[in-house]
Amino acid sequence: QDLNLIVNSAKGGDTLLVKPGSFSEVSLTDKNFSEHKPLIVKAESPGIIVVSGNSVSRGSALELNNCSYIVFDGITFTNAMWGIYVKNSSNIVLLNNEIYGTGQEGCHIGRSSKYVDVIGNKIHNTGKFNSKWAEGVYVGSGSYGRSNFPDNCEFIWIEGNHIYETGNAEAINVKSECFHVTIRNNKIHDIRPGTSEQYNQAAITVEGGENSIKNNYRLNEKRDVWIENNTIDNVSGGYSDWNNGIMFFGTGVYILNNTIKNCTDRGIYGNNWKNLGLENSVSGNMVSNCGTSEIIHPELKVTKADPGKNPHSPQKWYSTL
Repeated sequence: QDLNLIVNSAKGGDTLLVKPGSFSEVSLTDKNFSEHKPLIVKAESPGIIVVSGNSVSRGSALELNNCSYIVFDGITFTNAMWGIYVKNSSNIVLLNNEIYGTGQEGCHIGRSSKYVDVIGNKIHNTGKFNSKWAEGVYVGSGSYGRSNFPDNCEFIWIEGNHIYETGNAEAINVKSECFHVTIRNNKIHDIRPGTSEQYNQAAITVEGGENSIKNNYRLNEKRDVWIENNTIDNVSGGYSDWNNGIMFFGTGVYILNNTIKNCTDRGIYGNNWKNLGLENSVSGNMVSNCGTSEIIHPELKVTKADPGKNPHSPQKWYSTL
């Protein structure tokens, strides 16, 4: 059966239970549903559902473009440039999927998407075409054309994912025009960041404000990125001295209660490049067997005080259905 045709023909309120099998790529455009009548595409267990693209050099196994209130639950995505690409969409839930064997990123959230939850997924063995752009989860944009600034993805929730073997890129990378992002309780290991031509420098990176400064974009507003309770193990074998656990650049980041071990270089690295001068919180982290536990540039504003509870949460509409 043509899963793409079936999904594109669905209506709000439908739950599609997909039987085990192999299917070609799925692409949805301008499919907008509602909180009370979303579209749910879910694996009918037991069994494996594989959605595969045509080649690791192009396309997405799953693409959502200008869509809202859609759930994909328990499906495997592989053999495309991107496993999942979410563009200009809102209220998307990606739950319990597996993504592997991609040309570049596993899951790319971009084009100013809002309220996207990436929960309980297994993402691994990415970057089979471009290892330098092989991030497990990539949020926002690192470079822009003339007319597509800003890519301000907001209210992104990344929790409980198992991410490993992401080429020469980060497990999770958040760009500087993105706000209100939570990275929580993820298990990350075997990361080899960086090449001679791409500055990937950690398992989790929240980027400096290069493009925000260039465009005078919300320079006084904290990016409000919460990195908490993650486990990072074995960041090694990457380029130069870039084998770090978590790297940040002074954009308003909270790095709390993470367990970081076996990083060749730094467990936590506060870099002053394109520093926006906003306050960051770094506390409660356990770092062991790293080249250096923590290096924070003296010009970064960092407090060790407890910032209190993360004010954000996953979307609630799906859990109440």
